[in-house]
Parts: sequence; C-alpha cells; structure tokens
Amino acid sequence: MVDAAFWIVLARGPSDRERRERAPVCESEQGPDRLLRALIASPEFRLIYDAYAGRGERTGRKPAEVEAGLDALGPNDRFLDQAYTFLLGRPPDVEGAAYYRARLEDGAPRQRVLQALVASEEFEHRYREICPDIGVLPRDVQLCELANPAKWDNPEWVSLLASLNTMPIDKLSMHRKGYEFAQLLFGLARLDRVRGDARVLSVGAGHEPPLYWLANRTRLVVATDVYDTGWKEAWASEGDDTVLKRPEDYAPFPYERGRLVFAKMDGRHLAFADASFDIVYSLSSIEHFGGISGATAAMDDMIRVLRPGGILVIATEYCTAGPPHHEAFQPHEVQRLLARPGARLIEPVDEGVHRRYELAPVDLRRNPFQTPHMAVRDGDTVFTSVVAFLERTGRPA
Repeated sequence: MVDAAFWIVLARGPSDRERRERAPVCESEQGPDRLLRALIASPEFRLIYDAYAGRGERTGRKPAEVEAGLDALGPNDRFLDQAYTFLLGRPPDVEGAAYYRARLEDGAPRQRVLQALVASEEFEHRYREICPDIGVLPRDVQLCELANPAKWDNPEWVSLLASLNTMPIDKLSMHRKGYEFAQLLFGLARLDRVRGDARVLSVGAGHEPPLYWLANRTRLVVATDVYDTGWKEAWASEGDDTVLKRPEDYAPFPYERGRLVFAKMDGRHLAFADASFDIVYSLSSIEHFGGISGATAAMDDMIRVLRPGGILVIATEYCTAGPPHHEAFQPHEVQRLLARPGARLIEPVDEGVHRRYELAPVDLRRNPFQTPHMAVRDGDTVFTSVVAFLERTGRPA
C-alpha cells in the first residue's frame, strides 16, 4: 500500500527509509487514512496538484518513469480502485470506473487518469478539507512602509501589479513606481475601500494606470494635475496635457469612460467642497509642490476634501542617507507631513525596511533606467519611496 500511495499521490516510489517508516503506520486502524492525508498535505504534492490543475508548469517528474511505476500497481481495475480510494476517499462509482477503464484500454496513460481525478471538483473539496488554508504562505501585508521588495513575494500583491498591464512583474524588474501603484491598490483592497459607490480624487495624477483601474471599480475618479510643459517632456510624458482631451489614448486597458474625469488643477488649492471624496491619493508628487511648505499645504487640502472616515494615501520621496535633497524629504519632514491635523495613520510607518536587505541604489546621473530600482542615489543623497495610509478623523485645523 505504501508503494501504491506514493506512486498515485506523489508520482514517485518511496525511498527505502520512507517505506520502513510508513509501513507500520498502515497497520493501525486509522493508519492508511493518516498516510494518505500526510501525503496529500505535503508541499511535494502541492506542486503536482498545481501542475495537474493547470496552475503550475510541470510536476518535476519524468512521464515515462511515472507511467512505469503506475503500470506496476497491477491490472486496470485494481489501479482504478486505488486511485479513487487514495485521492477521493471512496471506491470508484460504476459509471466512472467504466469510463476510465475504456480510456485505459484505448491506450491512455494512467497518469492522465490521476490528473483528471486531481483536477476534479470532488478532489478540490477533499483537498480543502485536508488543507483548509491551502497554499497560504507567510507574506508581507504591511501598508505603511518604505518601498518593500518583499511585496514581490506576495501573490495577491503581484496580481494587482499585473492587472495594471503596464509594468513587468518579475523581481529583477522591480521598480519603485510599480511598487507605489500596486501598494495603493493593495492597501485600498485590504481596507475594503474599493467599492462601487466610492468617489476618488488623485492629486498630481498625470495619466497613471491606477486611474483607469479604479474607474472600472468605483463610482467616480477625478484626476488632477498642473499638466505643464515641464512634466510633458518628462519620462513617459507624465504631465502630457493631451490626456485632458483624449484620456483614452493613455489607457492600458478598456475602462469606464464616464467615471474618469481629468482636470488641470494645483494640488495645493483643490477646487472641491469639504468632504467631497471617499479616497484621495497622491503618488510621488507632493515633493514637487514647493518643498515642505508646499507639500504641507497639499496635505491639508487633501484632508479637507476627504470625508470623515475616508482614506488618504500618500507616496513621496524619503531620504535614507546623505544630505538634504531638493526633491526628497528627510525622515523628520515625512513625519511632520504624516502628522497633519484631521488625519491619523492606519498603522506606524515601517522605516526599517531597507535595513533588512542588501541593495544597490540606482545612480540617477549614470543610468536612471537600471533595475531593480527600489532605492536611488543622486549625488551623495540616497532616497526611496514611502507609502502611508491615513484615515480622516475630523475637520483639519
């Protein structure tokens, strides 16, 4: 039984040690079930399960060797009885046995039968009964932090980055801009703020892809920026005023056009009534608003137009080493920005992220397009992105 269980569940035979250790387990009343549950719950089987179900590339096994091992288990009827019992926890039904027997007699590989059983809805229920938290590996879910390479190990986060359809998702291509985009969506989703009735304001918006993503999932998205010639000539034409007339030209995918509005506006003086929006965000823009005083004015006005209980998301440049920089804030300045009246941080900002990694800052003067691009150097100053989620608590002072 040990040999058959290994071949059917793990697509390989047991080692001598595994056979010696598992055989006594099978002799007890609950032994066979314990053995099968242990094999099905193993990480080794998870790889096979994903491959059989179409979520993985390969099983890591040589098909000819697997088929030889399965053929050694005996006649077709015995093989089918074991396959059903080991994988589905029950004997084969008459109709199912007849169907697979006919396929095997026609020359189908036995592994094809196992793949069909593992990919079935019935096995899915059994697998989740054995492994209720199937596939949930420890993953980083911090919201307020410096740009964090660990997010590329979180499948939920990476899927959001991929859904923007604009940036590569492999680790070697990781970039602070992609981090800011995905972290915005990740945080809003975890806070359950991506709702069909939500009104969203983006400050210093350019034509960033999250605008179009949110337009497909919320009631209204208003994108504001100065859209001047300086930013029009920047990389990716971030401030191209053409977007005011033809926003669809910049859309990375089809979007709800009636829900996205672009407006030319100074982020320090927003032309909206108090408490007009459920979500307000700004990604790496406020550092260009005139130093700490301009950024402070923008923060206060964003809080003003946010309804009580609404969410404000800020990304800006955070100096990790070196002298002050004209477009990046020192840690104490970031703390000052995030301590504005009328809003509170959802959680403390993790400012120690980069102490946990070895990384080489990208030299902006030599090659600003180098990746990974999680920290940058301009002269003697090193900086990165910081993202913070705040909740509007009351009227700003």
